[in-house]
Amino acid sequence: MMYQNVKKLLFKFPPEAAHNIACTALNTAFYSNSISSYLLQKYFITDKCLEQKIFNKTFLNPIGLAAGFDKNATLFKSMPMLGFGFSEAGTVTMKAQKGNVKPRLFRHSHEQSLQNAMGFNNIGSKKVLKKLKQYYPFATPVGINIGKNKNTSNNSAVNEYVYLLKTFHDFCDYFVINISSPNTAGLRDLQSSNFLKELSGEIDAFNQKPILVK
Repeated sequence: MMYQNVKKLLFKFPPEAAHNIACTALNTAFYSNSISSYLLQKYFITDKCLEQKIFNKTFLNPIGLAAGFDKNATLFKSMPMLGFGFSEAGTVTMKAQKGNVKPRLFRHSHEQSLQNAMGFNNIGSKKVLKKLKQYYPFATPVGINIGKNKNTSNNSAVNEYVYLLKTFHDFCDYFVINISSPNTAGLRDLQSSNFLKELSGEIDAFNQKPILVK
C-alpha cells in the first residue's frame, strides 16, 4: 500500500524529476536514525540460506541494485534500507559530463518499465571518489561501474579505463567495465578481444579487485 501511494505521487512528475525526488528522500531517511532503523528492520532480509561468499566478500542476500540509479555514489549507503544486499555506483567517467539532452528517461507504463537514454551523466571520478572515501569499507558490497567519456576516442579508451581502475581501486569491492551502453557513440566497438587483451595487459600489474565486463 505504501509503495502504491508513493508511486501515484511520483508519477505526477516527469521520470527524471521523480528519480531526483526519490534520491533526496532516501538520503534524508539515511540520516534519520528512527526512519533508517525502521526500514532496515522491515526490509533488509538476512538468512543463512541467502548468504554467499563472492569475490572474498560476504553478500548477505542476492538482491542487488545495478548501476544507473546511483550514478554519483550518493545512495549506496541507503540501499540496505530498501533490502538490497549490494549495489553498484555509476556509470562513472573520468571527467564530469552532462549526458544526453532531456528528456532522456521515459516511462512505458503498459510494460511497467523505464527506457534509459541518459548518456553517462555523472559528476566525474574525482568527486565520486570523495564520496566513496567517506564510507569505505562499506556496510554491504559496493561495485563501481566505469565507462569512457563521450568525447574520448576509442583509441584512447584503454588509458581512460586504466585511470578509473587506479582511481577507485582502494575504495570499492569490485569493478564493472561498461562497454555496452548504446547511448555513447562507438562504445560497443570496444567489445573486441583486442581491446580486452590490451586493457588486461595494462592492469595486470596493479589490479587486485574482481572485474566484471558489461
